[in-house]
Amino acid sequence: MNTASTSHTDATAYVEEFFARTRGGADFIITTATDLDLAPDGGRIAFTAVVATAGEPDPVRHIAVIDVATSRLAHWGPGHAPRWDPSGSRLAWLTDKHITVRELDSDSRLRTFPVEGVPEYLLWRPDGSALLVGVAEYGAARSDVDGSGLMRVDAAERQPGVPVVEAGRARPRSGGRGVWLLDPASGDGTRVSPPEATVWQAAWAGGSSILCVTSDEPSESAWYGAELAVLDPATRTLRPLPSGDGQAALPAANPSGSRLSAVIGAMSDRGLYVGDLVLIDPDDGTYTAVALGDVDVTSQHWDGDTAIVFAGMRGLDTVIGRYHVDTCTTEVLGVLEATCGAMTPEITVGSGIIACTTSGYGSPPALTVLETGTAPRELVSFAHDGTDYLAEVGGRIERVAWESPDGVTIEGLLVSPHGPGPHPLVINIHGGPVWAWRDEWSMHYPHTPLLASRGYAVLHPNMRGSLGRGQKFIRDGLHDMGGVDAADVVAGIDALAATGRVDPARVGVTGNSYGGFMAAWLVATTNRFAAAIARSPVTDWVSQHYTSNIPGFDRMCLTGHPLDPQSSYRARSPFYLAAHVRTPMLLIAGAHDLATPPEQASMFHRALVEHGADSTLVIYQDEGHGVRGSAAVVDQCARMIGFLDEHLATGGAR
Repeated sequence: MNTASTSHTDATAYVEEFFARTRGGADFIITTATDLDLAPDGGRIAFTAVVATAGEPDPVRHIAVIDVATSRLAHWGPGHAPRWDPSGSRLAWLTDKHITVRELDSDSRLRTFPVEGVPEYLLWRPDGSALLVGVAEYGAARSDVDGSGLMRVDAAERQPGVPVVEAGRARPRSGGRGVWLLDPASGDGTRVSPPEATVWQAAWAGGSSILCVTSDEPSESAWYGAELAVLDPATRTLRPLPSGDGQAALPAANPSGSRLSAVIGAMSDRGLYVGDLVLIDPDDGTYTAVALGDVDVTSQHWDGDTAIVFAGMRGLDTVIGRYHVDTCTTEVLGVLEATCGAMTPEITVGSGIIACTTSGYGSPPALTVLETGTAPRELVSFAHDGTDYLAEVGGRIERVAWESPDGVTIEGLLVSPHGPGPHPLVINIHGGPVWAWRDEWSMHYPHTPLLASRGYAVLHPNMRGSLGRGQKFIRDGLHDMGGVDAADVVAGIDALAATGRVDPARVGVTGNSYGGFMAAWLVATTNRFAAAIARSPVTDWVSQHYTSNIPGFDRMCLTGHPLDPQSSYRARSPFYLAAHVRTPMLLIAGAHDLATPPEQASMFHRALVEHGADSTLVIYQDEGHGVRGSAAVVDQCARMIGFLDEHLATGGAR
């Protein structure tokens, strides 16, 4: 293909063939493993298997178990989020409306218990006598990481004509989250958190209390002000604990409940948890930050009563380590140039063994274990014919670094197509912004290997606001959105252009969520880009504050009142700079997105058109925050390829 323009039909055919070949031809393929849980004796790992099946466009979730010694794999049926009981003789997991318990010592008997709402996580009491279940009420919001929108009852259960009502300052009567205890013998369930409180996360703190992340009201925005508290399930009372400077997440405790821990830091999305590891006194609530050598912690698990095994990021590396509480010493167990986990580095721990799902840009997901004193051991790879094709056409990855105008070193990952440059360049800006690009399979989304197969180089910058560089680096980006982070990105273009590997006249930019905001902001404040694709963007922080379900985010980041024309709400909004945009724009949103409502894209589109700019708006009627359904992903990718081919004129490889 050597033309400067690609029709939508040609782009669709190219993308459909690409996805058909990356899926491979076999039926019932496990593509990755999530929600890993090691049995107490370290002998088996239960996990959620993400399965692709022939004839079905979207993957499904199944429970699978692998034997650590033999790598023998067994499928146990539909479900997700499996958890072993303390004896290793029972496994519980979730479905959309039920808890399932499989008893291994009773001819693998299955018992299923209904739940009043949507179960989101579960944990066994340390003595195995009860299950702690986190339950979201129908009508509760999904996080933007989970696609946004609302959890609803089935169509047959809905009452026609019943509206959604907001009543001033009155607390909403539905849509909250609570903690339930389920008796696995009888199936009886009881809510043990107070009805006026929302519990976002919870963990057993011994057998008689529960460490929670809570807020007073259930809105998605309330998560930004959530705090730690200890729940007494017998009295249904919460005792608040101080959480210091930052949000609290990932509560945990040692088996005896004598020591508590959590991750505290600046976070931008529920579902992307990162910060400093802290130890908490269960009596007076005082806490101590743990020094872990500049690692931003994203996963932590107690290994016995006196050690915590953690995972996180330091720069572009994934670090796994063990902190010994009594001696205040840290043991580094592994430093991975590639990574582990789904959205952020994640691990599970049992009987001295660590398990995780590892991957790299050129290495498909694999279930891996780390044992003290030995090299990581791969139990099973989820490679197949389709992953071989993707690795072949997806180009090569390398770490890059450059200096921002204020002298701060910025890191990123560059994926380049095979063959000599200079290549047209697409800047792919991550969401959050408290997240980070890692060297992982497909760079988490299909866009990067698809673009590389088409002849584009793709830069993934970890600008200010990204994790992996400590809390100051994160807060510098959060509190200067569109300022230092925008300068970081533009400096990356200059650095790459200076090497001769990319063509500075053919540079595009894309991003989702916060990355969508950045794509819109950059073309409103500079003419450096030949094309821009903003997906699920924020373009006007004023209307975003009053229409989004997460106004707590912009309150955390921006200064002044939203209705004050002199505030940063207006000064940092691309919408008010529409007259300055000269870059062709493709705006994409989902109709069900509550986090960055589709009006953000449509408002900017109409403002651009009124000022004579080249703009196209695409709204997916069945999607929320980010495009996820297979058919919509194919369509979106085809539109992206056609748009970039038209404006960046690449001669993509076939």
